[in-house]
Amino acid sequence: MIDAIAAVGDTGDINCWSGTPYHFLQAGRAMDWNIEPWRLDMESFRWPRRWWNLKQFLLGRGVGGYQYSDVFARRALGSLNVNLQGQRILSLNQHFPPAASVVGAGGKLCLYLDATFPLLLDRYGLRAGLPVSVQNECLAAERVAFQQAEWLVFFQRWSAESAVKECGADPAKVRVICPGANLHLPVNWNFEYNRHVPDAARPLVLGFIGKDWKRKGLPYLIEVRKRLVAAGLPTVIRCAGGVPKALSADSGVDHWGFINKHTQASRFFEFLSGCDLGCLFSTAEASSIAVLEFLHAGIPVAGFTVDGMTDLFPPDAGLRFEPSAKPDEVAKRILDAFRTKSIIGDLRMAAREMSPLVTWERCVSEWQELLQTGSIRQPVQPWRGLENVSKEALQS
Repeated sequence: MIDAIAAVGDTGDINCWSGTPYHFLQAGRAMDWNIEPWRLDMESFRWPRRWWNLKQFLLGRGVGGYQYSDVFARRALGSLNVNLQGQRILSLNQHFPPAASVVGAGGKLCLYLDATFPLLLDRYGLRAGLPVSVQNECLAAERVAFQQAEWLVFFQRWSAESAVKECGADPAKVRVICPGANLHLPVNWNFEYNRHVPDAARPLVLGFIGKDWKRKGLPYLIEVRKRLVAAGLPTVIRCAGGVPKALSADSGVDHWGFINKHTQASRFFEFLSGCDLGCLFSTAEASSIAVLEFLHAGIPVAGFTVDGMTDLFPPDAGLRFEPSAKPDEVAKRILDAFRTKSIIGDLRMAAREMSPLVTWERCVSEWQELLQTGSIRQPVQPWRGLENVSKEALQS
């Protein structure tokens, strides 16, 4: 179905792009796809990048954007030494490999993306770090890629709509397939953790995962936690990833540091097993694999329905908030939920039911159906809630 998976990096390495290409690859192989990773050695591009940037600077074109250049693409493809004839390549990057290189060699290109380039420029601040000439070249190249790709599949509707409205993509080949969680639960995973309601004897544990702690809303979550404590509910923030260099004594952050899910799997599962609620109050977020990881572990989630996250916070298994919501409002809803056994019970049950749906195996099965039939009969769409998911999907 898919012959190779590509990205800017080694897609056979679990550390490439947070492990997303690796997990797609493994799920594809489990479906008996003869899929191979494209293994770019990014270290070999260090000096070519520097020389390219120096040349750009001397020519007055600014600095930055080497990975989007034709120079990079030619060198990268040459280093792979791949035969594209009759091959279907799935790429997680709209600029590599260049669509014209694949199609011109008799291959097919499918794209699986979390954001279009206009969204990366405007919502993720990429515009500030790239020369205008590079931005324009990237936007033009993306349009060509969207025209020549066989399928344009996005993690959520936010980006799919941008592809059509801002990039001129043909709606007939645009689809949305929810990605999966970048972890495999142990066979003995205990979904029964924390069946009781947190109280004075055991604090409420708010889970937070993310390197970019500021954008992902850790300061905001600290404010929410202060209000929960003031309301009489002991609360801590269990954090994996980044934190501010200086945390106040009353921040309530229990920092676990960076956890490598491949080499420290047991530690990551220990981290998850102690969380009552997975939280993501991002100021900008195309999609969050971390939210899917909480759900896969059967943990309800909470956060802002900003950008693509409107689709990844299930209404049944999550507390959804508009980005304008104040910490007081968020704290009150969390407090009400965890002080009412029926509410938190329903949230936990819905998260547990969502668990088998947010996997890469399910994602790849939807891809397979799309490639075979041109449509997906029962796609998993978290934003619609569990009542719209068939029993067949829940049991798969």
